[in-house]
Amino acid sequence: MKPATAIAFTLVLVVGITAGAQGSWSAHTSTGEYAFARGDIDRAESEFRAALEIAQGLPAGDRRLETSLENLARLYEHQSNYDRAQPLYQLLLAAKELRLGSESPALLSSLYAVARVSQPMGDLPTVESSLEKFAAIAATSGEADPRQHWQVLQMLARMQTIQENPDQAVTWQRRAAEVIADDPGATSEERIDLFVSLAEMELVAENGPAAERLYVEVAELRQEEDEADAFPDTMAEGAEIALATAQFETAERLAMRATHAHPDADAELQARKVLVELSWIKVNRGTDDMENLLAAAGDSEELVRARDRLRELILLEGADKRTTLTRLAQVEALRGQPASAADWQLQLLEVVADDAEAAAAARRDLVTLLAAAGRYDDALAENAVVLADLEAQYGTSDKRLVPVLTQRQTLYESAGNKKQAKKIKKRIKKLSRS
Repeated sequence: MKPATAIAFTLVLVVGITAGAQGSWSAHTSTGEYAFARGDIDRAESEFRAALEIAQGLPAGDRRLETSLENLARLYEHQSNYDRAQPLYQLLLAAKELRLGSESPALLSSLYAVARVSQPMGDLPTVESSLEKFAAIAATSGEADPRQHWQVLQMLARMQTIQENPDQAVTWQRRAAEVIADDPGATSEERIDLFVSLAEMELVAENGPAAERLYVEVAELRQEEDEADAFPDTMAEGAEIALATAQFETAERLAMRATHAHPDADAELQARKVLVELSWIKVNRGTDDMENLLAAAGDSEELVRARDRLRELILLEGADKRTTLTRLAQVEALRGQPASAADWQLQLLEVVADDAEAAAAARRDLVTLLAAAGRYDDALAENAVVLADLEAQYGTSDKRLVPVLTQRQTLYESAGNKKQAKKIKKRIKKLSRS
């Protein structure tokens, strides 16, 4: 055979083999796609694998290899077989990078796919590196699908939150909030969820004003969805979260906005509880000893505000009456108003009547308040109940009665009843000697 004839024969042979491969690859791919669409997963896998084997023998850069890798990866992902899908998506990404370069916008979908299947596997380093590269290419090219783009940014924010990097988390979430505005398919619910999450991150980042603006935006979105009481509900929710993150000024503003917006019962209770907690943080002396509180008495604007907020809260159904009444009595004691404190303490005593230990403690405080208010007869009557309970518990000769008897002696002396005071004094001496 002449050389020219041999070369021609070789070319015909190569073309023939390539054409045969093309036809075979197309047949396997088409059959696989049809089987996949019908739910015949085993047949689809077999055909996609056969197509991939052919594609691996094609010249470098042939896009049929990318198609086969994607088809098989997509099938495994559909089966939640992520450990088999991941390497195929990674090979697809490498093939695209080789053909197009490492910064091409055409890599975005593959980067997203690698992250998508790596996450349920717990391969967080791969997820993070893929998403960060997606974000970098998207920012540079401006060609990312808006929906994928904001979802990627939100995923990055969540990952940084999990890793306890709040500054990085809020940066990613802010970018997600910007990008979602370009997604015409984003629902109000998706926007609300993203903005609420960002608001919480802003609070953690100590950026209260930004969080407040976001809560207002969330309220407006909810109102567009015809949610009743959207504004006060959202303000109350935000106030509670701001309080939990120690953003007290923001919590106060949001709670006040809620109460001024004619809230329903639940939102009003939520907002007023926040306001009470904010006031309590400012006036709490770190002790519940009534004598110490009375000794530290001195009226102030903060104490008056705390009293007023506690009064408003106690009127609401669902309020913790035990805690609120306890605080009201203590605040009034701090204000130097023992008579008013005693009135609240009497109400507390009714609330805790079924709790013997709590009732005894409340009654002892009541005696202190009544005495400070100069209501000695009432104080002696309550002291008598305390004494009777202790005598029933320990007997009449137990030294544990001494503190209550000493208080009783003081009450008689203050009331000008020296005879009874002397009698109690003798009993105290007798108990002390026993």
